[in-house]
Amino acid sequence: MLDLSTQTKRRNLPPDGRKRWSRVAKNRAVGYRRSKGRDGTWYVRKHLGNAVYRMEALGAADDSRLADGDEVLSFGQAFQRALHWDPFGDEGDAEEARGPLTVRQAVERYLEWYKAHRRSYDRLRYNFNAHVLPELGDLKVEDLTTRRLRTWHQRLAEKPARLRGKKGKSRYREAKTEDQKRARKVTANRQLKDLKAALNHALEDGLVESGIAWKRVKGFRGVEAARTRYLSKEELRTFLENCPDDFGKLARAAVYTGARVSEIAALRAEDFRPEISAVYFPKTKTGAPRYVYLADEGLAFFKDLAAGLDPRDPLLVKKDGKPWARNHHYRPMRDACEAAEIDPLGFHQLRHTYASLYLMSGGSLVALAKQLGHTTTRMVEKHYGHLAESWRAEEARKHAPSLGIVPDTGDKLESEVESS
Repeated sequence: MLDLSTQTKRRNLPPDGRKRWSRVAKNRAVGYRRSKGRDGTWYVRKHLGNAVYRMEALGAADDSRLADGDEVLSFGQAFQRALHWDPFGDEGDAEEARGPLTVRQAVERYLEWYKAHRRSYDRLRYNFNAHVLPELGDLKVEDLTTRRLRTWHQRLAEKPARLRGKKGKSRYREAKTEDQKRARKVTANRQLKDLKAALNHALEDGLVESGIAWKRVKGFRGVEAARTRYLSKEELRTFLENCPDDFGKLARAAVYTGARVSEIAALRAEDFRPEISAVYFPKTKTGAPRYVYLADEGLAFFKDLAAGLDPRDPLLVKKDGKPWARNHHYRPMRDACEAAEIDPLGFHQLRHTYASLYLMSGGSLVALAKQLGHTTTRMVEKHYGHLAESWRAEEARKHAPSLGIVPDTGDKLESEVESS
């Protein structure tokens, strides 16, 4: 607990956005938080037992403005308000707040928030149910220790990979090769990141006293290998020749746009914009719609797809006339790879193929990032940057400084050589 009673003492605290607490009474404290360039804010917190807290913002601190006892509070005013604050002003939340918070409850609260603010909710829920809750779900958050979480993380990396199979009949594959072992560590790191997010969400809501137990747990290092599997133009032609007609159109749409299968399957005829040589993707993984601009071959392909369709008709359908649904592409993808005699690959590798061929033909990282729907070039550089080397070499030949020095004539300039 700190002394927050004077402006000078508060001014000496680092403006890092962390809350500092000063005791008011038993199990009750007044808090102060300040970010860089902003005045501080007063908080109140009450410990309800079993590592459960209730917390609320009281008002602005009198760092640069005079206290008015209403919106701007001095330390004494914040102290008095915290002393008389009722943590159960909303009786509907009282029972939940009094009970011990379990990992399962923390995950459920996080999933409820995630569903309202993010996408890919179903996959996140599945991952929690498959990897986190069976071992940790019934534990109280206050009972989590760094050692317990590290053990869970290590076991997850050592577990066999769960393969797709018929409902109720799970299949597993032991990690034998170094790449398979690396992939299991990548999965373990992803689940650790999601669990930390759920626990930090509870911490921010004031339901957990400290997050030090999971902050100390670090993921495996050096396992995030760039996914560089892609098809050459020759392999790609062979692959497409061995695709059935309906799936071949889905695959070609991916090759011409670099879009994800879910984004392509959601397209309607009205999303093709021939007047600007682009396809508009209203439903994307990030939630931000985007335009993908087409080359001449891709433009002709989409013109054929949209011909004769009503604006609201699906642009791509299966041979039975029904839209492509989730997982419908797995079997035709596998069969086409087998028929083309290429190593099995997932549909997402067609997105990598688009990106790789784009860069190797001279496209820029910035333009590719926009085509793929990334807000920065970070992911593009991580996965495909090495494939832009030929473009970078060509750019260097065009734009790197040239001093006119002839290497095999010492340090003479071309003009000196000519005059001599």
